[in-house]
Amino acid sequence: MKRAIATAALVALCATAHAEFWDGNKLHNHLNGSTGEQLLGLGYVMGVADALQHITFCPPSNVTAGQVRDMVANYLSNVPADRHLTAEALINKVLKGVWPCAQRPAAPSGRSL
Repeated sequence: MKRAIATAALVALCATAHAEFWDGNKLHNHLNGSTGEQLLGLGYVMGVADALQHITFCPPSNVTAGQVRDMVANYLSNVPADRHLTAEALINKVLKGVWPCAQRPAAPSGRSL
């Protein structure tokens, strides 16, 4: 009996859980929605920022989550023509534009091992 209840609960949880990629419209709506929606939007922005930090953009060490959120929210408000793009691409565009990583020198060519 316990196994049947546990299985039913697991199936119910799995039926409602699904991965979803956001676009700029959805992110914009969350960042300007209710408090709960704003927190989800902030979490999404910071998740992308954490994943791409020091890969595609290099922020200063004292940047706050609120600062990152504000930059992304301002971009979405001021450039509605881009909101059809993926939220990840928009977040990357904003942060890379503000804090690009320094160019790494190219590896010398013709180098033998």
